[in-house]
Amino acid sequence: MKDAKDILRPYVADMAAVEKHILEAIERQRTDNDVKELPQALQLVSRLETTLKRHVDGLESHLKQFDGGSVAGAVKETVTGVLGVFAGIYDKVRKDTASRMLRDDYTALNLAAVSLTMLHTTALAVHHQTTADLALRNLKELAPLIMELNEVIPHVVVRELAEDGRVYDAAVAQQAVRNTQEVWQTSPSMAGAGTTF
Repeated sequence: MKDAKDILRPYVADMAAVEKHILEAIERQRTDNDVKELPQALQLVSRLETTLKRHVDGLESHLKQFDGGSVAGAVKETVTGVLGVFAGIYDKVRKDTASRMLRDDYTALNLAAVSLTMLHTTALAVHHQTTADLALRNLKELAPLIMELNEVIPHVVVRELAEDGRVYDAAVAQQAVRNTQEVWQTSPSMAGAGTTF
């Protein structure tokens, strides 16, 4: 039977590669002129950058505790494997609107969140508490940022529409935030359903 560290090494490397890839896109967005003109979006992107840097540094440091652990080789393999087609879309250096960049961030961060959930579960299953704790801590830091993206995106969309002269009522941004937040708060949860596989 494999040692817990042997089992976890590729998962930790993959997680570091995923967050590193997202970080690279976020770093480009922080310098984008459209994002700079939107203080709320710029502030959020800056916090995402800080959080992801901390995660990547922590995962890379954690990986050094594993024999043969290295992020360098995992980045290329993970980007072509785990991220698949999404990586090709998200990684393109293209001129997008701020709302589309934030939409891509939302998608990428949800990929990171489910990957952290899987890493946490795997670490618990092989009784490696240090890795389980690291994954859960990173997930706890990403979750509120994902929720905040949900709140910022409607305001950015309305602002872009207003700038193009295609909006009749800019006040709908707050209504959209309330409506979409309500959907997430009132959706039935599978947590207590006792689902087994």
